[in-house]
Amino acid sequence: MHPQHKVILALIKKRSGKPTKHTASDAYLDTTHPRYPINMPSMRAIAKVWLRSDEHRNSAEFTSTLTSLIRGKSCTEKLMAGLILNGAKSDYQSFDPKIVVKWLDHLIGWAEIDTLCTGSYAAAELPSRWTTWKKILSDLSRSPNINKRRASLVLFCTPLRKAHDSRLMKEAFRIMDRLKGEKEVIITKAISWVLRCGIVYHAVEVKKYVDLNEEMLPKIAVRETRTKLITGRKTKRKQ
Repeated sequence: MHPQHKVILALIKKRSGKPTKHTASDAYLDTTHPRYPINMPSMRAIAKVWLRSDEHRNSAEFTSTLTSLIRGKSCTEKLMAGLILNGAKSDYQSFDPKIVVKWLDHLIGWAEIDTLCTGSYAAAELPSRWTTWKKILSDLSRSPNINKRRASLVLFCTPLRKAHDSRLMKEAFRIMDRLKGEKEVIITKAISWVLRCGIVYHAVEVKKYVDLNEEMLPKIAVRETRTKLITGRKTKRKQ
């Protein structure tokens, strides 16, 4: 365990109780890792306090701390790594993207995957190092690990919302073509999310894609995307 991992874990323990397992909350997070009973505002506060300190010193130390957290035993430590990554300054986010693939070996379920893969890191990294990321995303989408396949989708979400980049939308369509036949909720909901994010700058292309692939796409993705195209929301307002 990295020394700064110990510091962060001590802050988590100070603000929470003993780690739990197999509770309703754990099932909702879709993970088998134990979890400290601590709310998200407290988690974000810890991340901000640590980032304001000079304890990470340089990008190498910063990356080592994240690696240690992601290899931690609890879901809480893994989530903290994502919160710290996405709260950090851009110069600390500039590491070899291949390390993200290694990190994903230690993550299970939508909460752990999404906290790492959706945020400022993905928004800046994918467009700026697209050649590298394009191959990584393609490889992830072919992984036997369903969590990595989800990552290959949700990594598109923030970049698609933040900037008009046809390269990203085009590749997102390719990866959705590869995964649209899967039935697991962790994939079907991810496809819906990517399509809805794509509407911000690519509404015409998204509508065309959904119309052409209606029979093959997950029903929830078709329904939520069409509702978003019409109303701006993924679900209809209740009367």
